[in-house]
Amino acid sequence: MTQGYYTGISGIQSSQYGLDVISDNLANVSTTAYKSSTAEFSDLLSKVITSSGNTPTSNDIGYGVKLQATSFRFTQGTLMSSDRFSDLALEGNGFFGVVSNDQTVFTRDGSFSFDTYESVPGDVNSSTNRLVTADGGYVLGTMLTNFSYDGTFDYGDTATNGTSGAYVVNTPTDNVTFADVNSQGVLEFPSRLAYPVQPTTQASFFGNLGVDDETRSISADVISANNETNRLKLTFTKSATQPADGVAWDVTATVTSNDGSTVYDTQTGQAVFAASGGLSSFSIPSVNNDGTPVAIDLGTNYSGVISSDGIAVSGSSQSDGVSGGVLTKYGVNSNGIIIADFSNGRQSAIGRVAVYHFQNDQGLNREGGTYYTQSTDSGKPMFWTDADGNAVTGASVRSNYLEGSNVDVTVGLTDMIVTQRAYQSNAKTITTVDEMIQKALAMHR
Repeated sequence: MTQGYYTGISGIQSSQYGLDVISDNLANVSTTAYKSSTAEFSDLLSKVITSSGNTPTSNDIGYGVKLQATSFRFTQGTLMSSDRFSDLALEGNGFFGVVSNDQTVFTRDGSFSFDTYESVPGDVNSSTNRLVTADGGYVLGTMLTNFSYDGTFDYGDTATNGTSGAYVVNTPTDNVTFADVNSQGVLEFPSRLAYPVQPTTQASFFGNLGVDDETRSISADVISANNETNRLKLTFTKSATQPADGVAWDVTATVTSNDGSTVYDTQTGQAVFAASGGLSSFSIPSVNNDGTPVAIDLGTNYSGVISSDGIAVSGSSQSDGVSGGVLTKYGVNSNGIIIADFSNGRQSAIGRVAVYHFQNDQGLNREGGTYYTQSTDSGKPMFWTDADGNAVTGASVRSNYLEGSNVDVTVGLTDMIVTQRAYQSNAKTITTVDEMIQKALAMHR
């Protein structure tokens, strides 16, 4: 009969553990990205009452209950909007990686901000912002090498800033391939990042000059190596001497500053068109745009400029080259790619936020502060891959959002009532056994 004491005590202890788990869940109902736990119980052991004879039913008796495990509930928490682009939330499976106290830990909490350091000590223009957690841990990911610091670069404020220097994008790109899962580093956002000027190397012209003896002109914007937008103008005047078959135009190509105050180059030549209107020849291969040669393309046959009767006179152009720009803002897209926006309307990726996965999420060790560490049960961190073997995030990274706790208050309150009743029932078991023992002892007096 005394076994009832121990069975009741095991029930009280287990109910206490269950209440501890429930209260911890409810206490963290407002904790960012908190994942609730569930207490799992199993019977302690059992004893066979008699070992003789064959019986059609079980003849053993249980000896109590024990806490088997506390399992995580990794269901998605509600996404809450934020006014900081550095706040990130994962929609789907996965964890952010963080280096904290020389240890790599993992978290769903994307409450990130920035700290600043100078990559070139003493040079304020080399400032870089590192993505960090609230307690100073560094967020991990893949940084590209498509930009580097140039201490001589004029960011446009050298006259007022007193010194030159900025990070410059060398190879603009819109994609970032993850480095090896074990080679992820600290994510850094340069404070001064420039998109380099790409001078115009070719200008193409289109349109119809007609056949009347009237001056025609077509212009194109061309970008110089000094990041100035200049004007390339072609002026067509009918040649004094015409071919026996077709039309000839004298052409003057002039490159000037946008306001026309400076002339950088003037070239003259001739364009000859066949009787059908298609271009036969053009004698000006290129002009100088403040130090950069620009090839002039009038097309071939009917693909560019023509000289034909019966078609409306027209003219247009297009040119390559990109004006230089400076950083206006950063953003993080749904694939975790860090995008830099520039004042010239261009963009370039510079890095990517790592999203880690585990073979068994339930095997992770909870370290507090919404941090987890790997264990032999969870397996090593890994990246998911697509059908081609390329590493992918495996979840949507949502910038300007935070993931809320996945604790369901109504479930927690209900579980608390059930646990309380279980505690009371086990306590009643102990008092009942005590009364029975007292009764039995009284019978022997």
